[in-house]
Formats: sequence, structure tokens, C-alpha cells
Amino acid sequence: MSTKTISYSKQIKDSLKDLTPKKKCCKRIQDDVFSLQEIHDCLQRSEKISSLRDHFKCSSCVTKALSALFIVYGNVTNPEKQYHLEFSFESDAEREAAKEILDNSDFQMKESVRKNRYLLYIKDSNKIEDFFALIGANKAAFDFINTKIIHEVRGDANRQMNCDMANISKSIAAAEQIVELIDEMNQKGYIFRLPKDLQETAKLRFENNQASMAELGSLHAPQISKSGVKHRLDKIKEMYYKFKAEE
Repeated sequence: MSTKTISYSKQIKDSLKDLTPKKKCCKRIQDDVFSLQEIHDCLQRSEKISSLRDHFKCSSCVTKALSALFIVYGNVTNPEKQYHLEFSFESDAEREAAKEILDNSDFQMKESVRKNRYLLYIKDSNKIEDFFALIGANKAAFDFINTKIIHEVRGDANRQMNCDMANISKSIAAAEQIVELIDEMNQKGYIFRLPKDLQETAKLRFENNQASMAELGSLHAPQISKSGVKHRLDKIKEMYYKFKAEE
């Protein structure tokens, strides 16, 4: 017998239902919002949502109203998949009544319509974190924080990897170019017109075309640095074009 997986959004709602209001005024607000599920007329629901503000006695009343509205109308996507928090209503009047409460709590949400449902939504992970932290859904808030950190770390790692790959590609292309150039210098006898130190570097580069600059430097006698190798290779390239121009 298979066990039905509980959605991420339902897990958050269930955790909020377990938070018992400490004040009678907050309990009344929560009960008023939950009672909306018993009302079938959209206009009556919108009027009741609007009247909630008349019964706010403390700041906790506001957060309890937001929490209950999320339980009744809200949905949130698992942050591992997408940053998306929305409220879905049957009528525009209900949406506007709820939007006023959200706006007054500094949660300005965008509006949309989908399949005859009137939506309020946020895709900003920071605002979603703030919303869940305010209503006491701490696990959800931490989930969004942690997921964002993971995404940022992965993004940085990918950018660094792409940068490294680009640098490797450039190095390989530069090495191939100088090897081809040295090969031509050998064929045309240019190589013997180079100073002895450049001849040594040209020979080592040609014979070790896959070696890094550091490895190439260690093959010299005496050893030279990476910058020393680069300087010599640049000089070889410069001399090559000078010899070519003299032909």
C-alpha cells in the first residue's frame, strides 16, 4: 500500500495550524478567517475579510490574520524547485480585500488571473522569507534562506568552473599556436638566429606541448619562473614576426 506524499505547502500549513494563539483577540481573528471556508457567497467572504481590520487589537492579530489567510487561500512552492508564494481567490473582491491587509503589512504582491482564479503572488525569495518569518512558519523561512545560499554557492562554483575552463581553453590555444610557430621556425632555420636562452625555451616548448608554464619552467636548467617562461615565449613570437618581415 503506497503512502501519499504530503505537499510542501500542506506541511507548512499543518505546522501553522499547530500554533495556538496566545491572546483571545488573535484567536478570534484566526477563527474569523477559518470561518470563510463555510461561506459560499464571494461577496460575503470579501466583506468579512475587509472587516477583519476592525477587530485587530494588537500586532499579533495582524500576523495571525496573515497566517490564517495563507492556510485558507495560500500556496507555496518548494524553494528547491521555485521561489513562488501565492494566494488564490474566487473573486476579485476577495483578492482586493486580502491585498489591503497584505499591503498594510508591507507585503505588496503582484496580481494575476489563472483559470478563473484571482491571484496575489510573490517570486522574491527575500520577501517570501520575511512573510513566513512574520507569521511564525520558521521552518519555511529557513528553507528559503538555506536554498538560496545553496543556489548562490553552486552559482559561484559554476561561474568559477566556467572561468577556469575558459582560461584552460585559452592556454591550450596559445600553446598550440606557439608550437606551430616554433615548428615553422625550425623548418625555415629561424630557430638558430635566436639567442641561446630562447632556443632552449623553444625546444622545450616544442617537445612538451602539453606542459603548463610552471612545468615548462621546471624543465629549464637552471629553472625559471612561469613569468620567465611567458616572457621568453612572447620574445620568440616577436622574433618570429620580425624574421618573417625580413623575408
